Amino acid sequence: MTALYDSTLLGCFTHYNLLTMYFSPLNRLLVTVIVFGLLLQGCRSNFRVTSEEPASKKLRKTSDEVPIPDQVSLPDGLSSVVSDVPHSGFPTVASVTSPSVAISTVQAALLMYHLAVENDAVSDRELASSTESGETDTKPAARPIAQVAELSPVGRSESSRVIPFSVPAPVFGAWAWARYFGEVGVAPPLPSDIGEILDRPCPFWPGKAVKDTHLLVLIPATVDGKAFTLDLLGELVQNPRGGGHSTQYFLYDDEVQQSLGDVYSSSSYWVLLTRDVLPGSRSKPYTAQQALVAAQTAHIKCAPYAIPNVLEAATVMLSHYVCSGDRLYAEGDDALPSTSTRCTGLLEDAAEYPSPVTVGRFCSRGLVFFSGFDDDEEFGVSCLRRFGSRHYRPSILLHSFGVEEWRRYFGEVGAAPSLPSDIADILNSGCPFWPGTRVRDTHLLVLMPATVNGEPFNLDLLGALIKRPRGRGYSTKYCYYDSDIREQFGARSPTRSYWVLMTRDVLEGSRGKTYAEQRELVAGHASRTGLSYKLPSALEAATAILAHHVRSGGRLYMDEQRTWTRCQDLVVDEGEGKYPVAVGGFSSGGLFVSYGGDGYDLGSNYIGVAGFRKF
Repeated sequence: MTALYDSTLLGCFTHYNLLTMYFSPLNRLLVTVIVFGLLLQGCRSNFRVTSEEPASKKLRKTSDEVPIPDQVSLPDGLSSVVSDVPHSGFPTVASVTSPSVAISTVQAALLMYHLAVENDAVSDRELASSTESGETDTKPAARPIAQVAELSPVGRSESSRVIPFSVPAPVFGAWAWARYFGEVGVAPPLPSDIGEILDRPCPFWPGKAVKDTHLLVLIPATVDGKAFTLDLLGELVQNPRGGGHSTQYFLYDDEVQQSLGDVYSSSSYWVLLTRDVLPGSRSKPYTAQQALVAAQTAHIKCAPYAIPNVLEAATVMLSHYVCSGDRLYAEGDDALPSTSTRCTGLLEDAAEYPSPVTVGRFCSRGLVFFSGFDDDEEFGVSCLRRFGSRHYRPSILLHSFGVEEWRRYFGEVGAAPSLPSDIADILNSGCPFWPGTRVRDTHLLVLMPATVNGEPFNLDLLGALIKRPRGRGYSTKYCYYDSDIREQFGARSPTRSYWVLMTRDVLEGSRGKTYAEQRELVAGHASRTGLSYKLPSALEAATAILAHHVRSGGRLYMDEQRTWTRCQDLVVDEGEGKYPVAVGGFSSGGLFVSYGGDGYDLGSNYIGVAGFRKF
């Protein structure tokens, strides 16, 4: 009778489930608990959960397409997460009694509920997030680890006893950034053996695992499209979102801010930083602390340990605080000394003696940054491992198109030549063509490579690359590429890589003039300002315009605005003379690369000239 009742109830519930299961996350939870309870009541005598191939088992479905667990196998959503987590799996349980089964059922259902909600939230955010810096390809293993680690306490505590797979609990990844600070794009992949790394014995504190003594934190390239710097971090922690704990910089040394406050990494990466300074590192000279880190971690070759830089140390301390309210590297009291870590990046004081920057002494008033060589008991040193590439540069270069951008969208271009040491001042200076604006707002800074993926870079190759860019770049093409230009200039390549700074629009007063007058106009600006402005080549103009498009989807020198720029290159037209190449007329159909004289059939009012500098 009981079996018949259970069977009838299960059948009714199956049809009811079809209508209600997906109305809300709460219904999903209730449905899962009831189904597990009914199944376990009928098969408690031989209930068994195995650890063999949990991710490969699938859900059976009834004729009404209602998921019914097959021997309590993992649901699809959960198996996809667990299968990607190192050492994941279900424990083998034999002869489970009814009370423990009931408790385990509820716990497992709670864990699946949290995973489902977390997965949905992260997926929605990642689909909506396609910021410039977050377009690194991600391996499947990386995101599930971070998602599981960022569960609510319910998902981490009791449920973890039922499904004890190994995950890095102290993770601050893309989801946490989105919750507390803003969108950072897709996080780069973590190593496939990250679970093993975190489960290994800690090299600094015997008897403890790495996951108990370290924090795993994403260092983003951008937050909501802004370069992630010390200056920006200081603003973000004052007003975190999502119920985060707020704080501030209590002491932010002027020299630290001037030297380090405005630098960022052009690519996101992960750091695994110790929660405290290393034992035996206090009250020692900086050189001795460096030697200590090297000696204790000499056996770790891949992603070796190193002393953190200031941004890394501050980010780990403050990200941990904003979500937990717990201060690491805290201010001391009568019983314990304060704790600060020295960092890489030496500053020169008034006497021109370089000294390390120190971060810590975290108190209710905020975090302290200063520099000094005093070998006080407060000053120890922490260390970290980095996963992923990084390249620090001034935040003023956020919208430049350099080696990282070429690699992301087109391919390897080798090392870039150095920019002028005063490039930040150049970009922040007043624009010589549009009063009241800055150069950074009116110009494009683009690297012109000599080769891309080993091939000479030229107009022909650029036309092929822009059709199929990598890294979610925006594609386009040459709407018109004149055969004479192709023949005379299509294969012409730079002999070396260099940087170009080109205006985003043609210069005021340059339309409707002859080519000679336009050249004189640019020469006059160069003479007036003392800056080496001239006309771009066809390759330089097309590269700057298309580099801007591939990353942003925006079109400059547009057809709608009837805008073209003449270039230095002169096409030899048999029997008719020499005519300047003109680039522009950019529309949804692509970019025009054509030529013509002063009586060009597109109309002289369409054709001006860009301002251009070369570094």
